[in-house]
Amino acid sequence: MFKKTLLAASMAAALSAGPAMAGTWDADGDGAGTDGSAVYATELFGDGTTVITPAATAKYTFAATPGAGSSFLVDVTLSSGTWGAALTSASLGYGPLGTGVASVLLVSGGATTDSTAQFRVDVSAAIQSGDTLALTYTVGGTSALASATGSIKMDIAISDNLGPVDTAGAAANIARAVDETTIAASTTGSAGQIDVTTGSTKFTAAAVSTTSVDLGNFTITDNATGVEDDGTTAFTANSGDAGVTSATVTISGNFAASLGVDADTTPTTNDGVQLSGCVAADATTLTATEATFSLTGAQVAAALGTACDVTMNIDGTTVLDEFTPSVTVAVDYTNAKYTDESLTANLYSLAKNGDTVDADLMLTPGGVFSGYVRISNKSSVTGKVIATLFNDAGDAVTFDLADGVLDAQSSTALITVEDLYAQAQAADATFDHNGGKLRARFEGEFSDIEAQSITISTDNSTFSTF
Repeated sequence: MFKKTLLAASMAAALSAGPAMAGTWDADGDGAGTDGSAVYATELFGDGTTVITPAATAKYTFAATPGAGSSFLVDVTLSSGTWGAALTSASLGYGPLGTGVASVLLVSGGATTDSTAQFRVDVSAAIQSGDTLALTYTVGGTSALASATGSIKMDIAISDNLGPVDTAGAAANIARAVDETTIAASTTGSAGQIDVTTGSTKFTAAAVSTTSVDLGNFTITDNATGVEDDGTTAFTANSGDAGVTSATVTISGNFAASLGVDADTTPTTNDGVQLSGCVAADATTLTATEATFSLTGAQVAAALGTACDVTMNIDGTTVLDEFTPSVTVAVDYTNAKYTDESLTANLYSLAKNGDTVDADLMLTPGGVFSGYVRISNKSSVTGKVIATLFNDAGDAVTFDLADGVLDAQSSTALITVEDLYAQAQAADATFDHNGGKLRARFEGEFSDIEAQSITISTDNSTFSTF
């Protein structure tokens, strides 16, 4: 009896092992032996609940030939995610090349909360080398695909109570992910500066015009590599599953000089900041610090792959300050489960074509103390100086300094506060110090300007420098 038991065990082991032990696992089902797994758009997986349907079944091809009356277990495991719909016995199909007959029964796992499933296969007529097992399935809990580097793998093991029946199928990709829609900003093509020779009210000739400047652009790109949850349909903004409710573009900056622009003589439009290239649009709303554009899904779809140029138009009379604008683009997918597109980036920095220095304290003209200012050109080039005087109420007047052009490394004489005030009133007779103090801004048509404000005591014995 003991010898018969050993003989039976030996025969079973030989049957299980098969002649080659080299079955083939094709996790992605492409039949090519390479990674042909579907590449899904990361946008689909914002909350990790999207269920995906790989385009092909996962297929195992036998090398072993389990005989009639044998049974074995098939264990399938996902590296992440769970089954999108509950598996059944029919989910694992046996495909014979010839006369093989086998039945399949799901014995454990396979629920929508599981990442594993175990099937028992009972063989009625011997399996032949080349027969297959094919798993039809979906996958849920797909948060791993929310990253462009994410993937989901599946492995398979076939065994009986004596060990492996055929070669195990190592974990291989059944799904990968990619950022399908991306947004990027650029300042390519931007040029021009704030021209200090105009009192900083216009741009230099390198800009689009003296009253218009290119602040840069942003581009919404469809990378044409990701698919929808069915594993085959291309994911394209505002098409199919990827419907877009709206997109909002916000440009932050100093747009005080743009508020009065009315190029089309229609006061209800905001011509001061505009988009062009991808779509032609005036700002939907415009304030001194922000321009917003509300775009439709159709406009987003039309804009794909084309640079959206941001143009700032100015009135040519309001004084411009240096600033670096920023752009925020937010694309809202209609499906709340999807990850919306977003970008925040800096655009072209608007600088002056010269250096600026402030003198924040000059005592009242004609007051008790004598006040002076001395301005120096510490650069290696010659250029004129433009002065702006402010009173305590914030009123301002801009004028070319009477001392004219400063040579490289030269300085002005001590200019009295009374003289500066007289030059300011000559430029604008309505400007008044109103009995208060003054402050000044000096802009040079050169790279390094310095200014000193000096006050002398009533007995001329001491002075203070600010």
